[in-house]
Formats: sequence, structure tokens, C-alpha cells
Amino acid sequence: MRIGSAQALIYRTRERKIVGRRSRSYERFTVTYYRTDGVKQIRCRRSFSRLQDARFEAGRAATAIANGEADILKLTSADRATYLRAMDALRPLGIPLHVAIEEYVEARQHAGAGLIAAAKEHGRRHAIATIRKSIAETVKEILEAKKQDGMSVRYLQSLRSHLNRFAEHFRMNIATVTAAQIEDWLRRTKRGPRTRNNIRLSIVTLFNFAKARGYLPKMVATEADHVAKAKDRGGEIGTFTPAQLGNLLNAGDEEAKLYFAIGAFTGLRSAELIRLEWEDVNFARGHIQVGKAKAKTATRRLVPIQSNLEMWLVPYRANSGLIFVSEHAADRAIAQAKAAGIEWPNNVLRHSYATYRLAQCHDAARVALEMGNSPQMLFRNYRELADEQDAATWFSITPVPVANVVPMKNARSAVANEET
Repeated sequence: MRIGSAQALIYRTRERKIVGRRSRSYERFTVTYYRTDGVKQIRCRRSFSRLQDARFEAGRAATAIANGEADILKLTSADRATYLRAMDALRPLGIPLHVAIEEYVEARQHAGAGLIAAAKEHGRRHAIATIRKSIAETVKEILEAKKQDGMSVRYLQSLRSHLNRFAEHFRMNIATVTAAQIEDWLRRTKRGPRTRNNIRLSIVTLFNFAKARGYLPKMVATEADHVAKAKDRGGEIGTFTPAQLGNLLNAGDEEAKLYFAIGAFTGLRSAELIRLEWEDVNFARGHIQVGKAKAKTATRRLVPIQSNLEMWLVPYRANSGLIFVSEHAADRAIAQAKAAGIEWPNNVLRHSYATYRLAQCHDAARVALEMGNSPQMLFRNYRELADEQDAATWFSITPVPVANVVPMKNARSAVANEET
């Protein structure tokens, strides 16, 4: 409280007062207060050249008097300077000094000596993306980007199906959806573990794309990465018997027969089959090359041409370009099999090859290299599902000799010539 004229400024705080006296060249501020030694009151006076220092001393004295802790008043000039610097540093944040000290102590206990480094890392991990994008917009962008990258039609169809359903449910900014929300949605889809994991993988691909575009913080894992995989204990392995494969090879047209034969005697994935070209079939060296760009695992591998498969392929030896011109060749072949009353278990041709090939050579590592899988998975899923005699029968299935057989592409040319 201010009392007096311009020459005498008096500030009162309970039982203390600050007196400021002006002179020609400088100001002096005096703090006056009373304390008791248990018998009588003692008047204390201290002078300061700065009003800020005088106010600090007055406040400390009042606190000491109120608490009966006179010894606290014995503050050095260095202590006062430290206190004032701390108050100046906290003023922009509006945080009391005791709160700041409590938070610092607790943070130091958790982070150890590297508190500043830990705080910077926390800030980096929780940085907010600068570009706001909805999930629907991001899905549209990734589908267009993947199409421009030349991804297969089947891959784009799968990605589109997964992500469009995801975007339809989550109509929000991609930076706001959480791993818990994604997990709950995946569980509610009521899909099997393998399908659920495939959808999860598509979502992870979407979030990584968003991170690369700046829609999500970089250098940290996305929410999709934290979504747990469903436990896939594996279903029953569906395979054909040699007799069933023989019936299958008699059920389709030339394109379907070629698809069935290559799938049954190489174990290639359906997507790899569709990307295969006749130039990948090396008759001289007896193998089919699955290049990095065509393999699911992006790893080049060689698959042996079994002697019976060579007989299925010889009529097309002079062909070039894609073996299957249409991306829908697999769908058409499977549809023909089902139309003929032949049940089609999931991945049945690949499962059948793994089963009979492992029984034929008893070498899981070798078969794993041919199929692009791990030896552990081969041994766990296909061991002792067939014996050597079954394998010998499987790999002895050959085409029935037919006079004047015309290769698939040449047959199309012949039809065209007849029409002309």
C-alpha cells in the first residue's frame, strides 16, 4: 500500500513496511519489520538499492514471522538472486514456483538425468501433423498412387475393398483415429483371423502412406502399427487327390487347364501366376523364374519344371508375353471348376503342391525356397499329409494326347483367320 508524498514511499505488509527515500542520484528502499526473541520485540531494518529486492525481503520476513521461523530470514544475496531468476522464468507460464519444483522432481525421478532429452523426444513423438486430411481423401489418393505404380488389378481390388469399408466407418481426420478404435472395428467385422489380418495390413499401408505425405507425424510408429494381429491358428489344409486333379483338368477350357496345371505342379500363388510370362519359363534349364516384381515376397526364386508339367507346357513353347492375358483368368478357371461340381478349398492348388512336393523330396528347406515360404511353416502344415506313392501319382498326371491340339494364343489366331 502506498502512503505519503513523492519523496517518501511507504509499503506495508502486515507487520513490515518498506520506505523509499529519493536523493539526487539514487534511491534507497528500507524494509522495516519486528520479530520477537521470546521476551521482547526487536525492530529490524534492511536497506536495498532495488525495490524488487526489498519486496522479496519483506515477503520472506512476513512468512517467517507468520510461521515462527525466524531463521528462514537468513537468506544470502545469492539465494535472493536465484529466487528472482526462477520467478522471472516462470512468469510467462503462470506456474507457481512450488508447483514447478514439484513437477521437476517427479519428472526427474522418471526420466533420470536426461530430463531435457526425454522432454524433447516426447514432444517429437507427439508432434501434430501440419496437413489435415480425412481418411476418405487419403484412401482416394493411395488408390490412385498404387494404380500409377502399376500394381496388379487383384491387389488394387483387395486394397480398395478393405480401405473403402474403413473410410465409410471412420469419417474423420486420419490423425485422430486411434489403435483401439481400429481394433474394435476389426473385431466387429466378424471375419476370420487371416482375413482380419489382411485388412489390418491394408490399413497399415494406408497410414504409412499418410505419414509419407505429411498427414501423420513422421519418424514415429502410426496408430495402425499398434493394432494387434489376430491369432491365426490356421485352418484345415485343403488339398486335391490325384484323382480329383485329373477330373479338374478335364473340366475347363484351354486357359483353365493351363492355370490348373501350372498351379498344381509349381505351387505359385494365384497373383504370381497371373503376372507370369512365357519368357519366365526356361525349358532349357528346367525352371520357371518368379522375378522380384512378380513375387509376393519381392524375392526372386526358381521353381523346377516337373517332367509332367513340361508336357503340359510344350504346346505353348513358341509363345511370348503374358501366359494369361486377362487379370481375371484365375476367377474364370475357378468358376469353371465349381460349375463342374468340384469343390474349391482356399489356395487348394498351392496347398496340394506343397503337400506332394514335400512327400516327394523330404526337404522342407528346398520346398520353402521354391514356394517363397519358411521351412518351419512348410514342416508344420504339410508334413505327412501325403506319402511318396501319392506324390508319384500326383506328378505323373499328364495331358491326354489329342490330335491337332492348337496352343491357346494360336487357337485365337486360327479362329480369327477362319472368320476372315
